[in-house]
Amino acid sequence: MAQPQRVPAAAEASDGTAKAAGGSKKLWIIVAAAVIAVIAIVGVVFAVVKHNNDTSPEALVQKTITSYTDALNAGNLAALRAVTCGAQHDFYQKISADQFASVYKTSQDQKSIPQVKSVDAIQITGDTALAQATVYTAADPSKTSARTFDLRNEGGSWKVCDPQNGH
Repeated sequence: MAQPQRVPAAAEASDGTAKAAGGSKKLWIIVAAAVIAVIAIVGVVFAVVKHNNDTSPEALVQKTITSYTDALNAGNLAALRAVTCGAQHDFYQKISADQFASVYKTSQDQKSIPQVKSVDAIQITGDTALAQATVYTAADPSKTSARTFDLRNEGGSWKVCDPQNGH
């Protein structure tokens, strides 16, 4: 006949020693925190992917404004030529790379290149759009002002144009 075996109590480990109180509870808290962290990460990734894949006209206008201001800030003449229309496009087409580099350096030194803090409103009418943005310069980031971007859709791509002149 087999010897009876001792069954440990709930507060005892299988070796007969007392378990730390709340050990199981701590494990559940850690597991719950990990699950919440994974859900938050998935949510952020989903939002970023959705934003980057947003092809609504408003999102495309906003992306064009971002491309334009990124090109201004980087001094990227080729990108400025690609993302502008009308008189602005003519200006960037006609200026030599050396002249542009000089203008860009001066603007950088003066910290006068506009930075877009936010695009606050977009109004699209056919192939034209107006976007109201809040901008600032590195010279005084705390001083913001409203700026209107005029855009035109040319061949399926939005371009930043001069007001009235580019339409």
